[in-house]
Amino acid sequence: MNLTLDPATEQRIQREIDLGHYRDPAEVIARAVSLLEAEEEWLRRNKKALNDRLKESMAQAERGEVYTAEEVRSLLKKDRKARGSRAS
Repeated sequence: MNLTLDPATEQRIQREIDLGHYRDPAEVIARAVSLLEAEEEWLRRNKKALNDRLKESMAQAERGEVYTAEEVRSLLKKDRKARGSRAS
């Protein structure tokens, strides 16, 4: 099989080789295909749960059970603060 890659992709592959992560372009591509297969398998296994969660989220939004942007920022700030105190 012959592949024609755009220059940006060729550079990304070469960078991985230069960093010592892989020996040659074929190894980089084999790893990329393996990751793609794993991702697709994960999506197949979790599709129903993801769709169910999305439907529930949309129903919550329709019922007005949502946070304002300011409430989200406040919750995130509290969460970061709590995580920081646990790390100490």
